[in-house]
Amino acid sequence: MRKIFALIFVLSISFTNAQPGGGMQGGSSQGGMRQGGGMQERQERPEFNASQIAGIFSYDDNEAVKKIKIKRKEKELILNVKKAINKYNNNIQEIALLNKDNFDTLNVFVNNIMKFAMTNRGQQQSNSGMQRGGGMQDDYDMQNNDSRDVMRNVMRLSKEKIKPAKMAVNKEEIKLNKKLESILDEKQYQKWLKYQEDFKEDMQPEKPSNNRQSQNQGGGMGGRGGGGGRMR
Repeated sequence: MRKIFALIFVLSISFTNAQPGGGMQGGSSQGGMRQGGGMQERQERPEFNASQIAGIFSYDDNEAVKKIKIKRKEKELILNVKKAINKYNNNIQEIALLNKDNFDTLNVFVNNIMKFAMTNRGQQQSNSGMQRGGGMQDDYDMQNNDSRDVMRNVMRLSKEKIKPAKMAVNKEEIKLNKKLESILDEKQYQKWLKYQEDFKEDMQPEKPSNNRQSQNQGGGMGGRGGGGGRMR
């Protein structure tokens, strides 16, 4: 457990004093390794993405118009809808730029903690030999619970850091919806809300699959599948 807190301390210093990171952390490869449960769990756990959690994404104005089902002859309405959506997109990108350094630092900090916690958990499990009823198993359970507590605290603190950006995004969303409500009829506006809800659902971070549960159910795939094809 000392190792965990030592690493938390070191990373906390880096987190406080980090310089700009040079871009959002992408999907670094976990490799093709599938040997052992720890490896699989690390591979299937998605990376922490502060920008995604804050709700930083842009709508495709052409796709939105199609989903709302605005008739082609309503050219002025189409123009106004696209104008409102593009204004929202621009404001969201400004929020993203203002928070870029914060997001980059959070990504490095949280992903390093997650990687260490998963590696440490696998090592503890291997070293203990999973001896049921013995002191080594009790030791493993205690350290495993401590690791989870550390992760919960890290995630809670990270969400607090992201909260101001998320609130700014929510304000822009309210403005956009009010504008569209004022120019669309009731049916069209309800279609917009449905499209918006589905879009945001697709953009939520994937949850790690439960390997054991998947195997018991015949090997189903875990997590969400959408959102990969849209441009942000």
